[in-house]
Amino acid sequence: MKQMIAAAGLLLMLAACGGEKNVSLENTQWKLQSAAGIPTGAIEAEADNFTLNFEARTVSGRTNCNLFFGEYATEGSKIEFSQMGMTRMACPDMEYEDRFTKLLDETDRFEVRGDELTLFDDSRKLAVFKKSAAAEPQQAETSDSTPAASAGK
Repeated sequence: MKQMIAAAGLLLMLAACGGEKNVSLENTQWKLQSAAGIPTGAIEAEADNFTLNFEARTVSGRTNCNLFFGEYATEGSKIEFSQMGMTRMACPDMEYEDRFTKLLDETDRFEVRGDELTLFDDSRKLAVFKKSAAAEPQQAETSDSTPAASAGK
């Protein structure tokens, strides 16, 4: 009887520990939580500061200033970013943008645990991101956006 109670307790503990499901890397927006050289105030200044979006082998996002885009490839836990480009506006605190783009360049491995994404350079942790709600796409407003004006076009 004691063995059955112990086995039932063990099963309950395993079920409780295994309840956290890993979020998919793709089709998820990730918001930076921490990275060396980027202060929390800069990360939290705007909701879309320091974000990553992975979709169909492309990556995009925003630093604290500019938008970036490129490609990525994974093999197991290895990841490589390539063909990266970005807008080039000048903004205050450009050193944080430089640090963010450098950490993407240094990244060679990733790990997703629950709703957290961690980027590594070999075994050195570079950054931790958390799954965030994707920003709603904004519709462009035009002077001819009324149904009547659109119907005649």
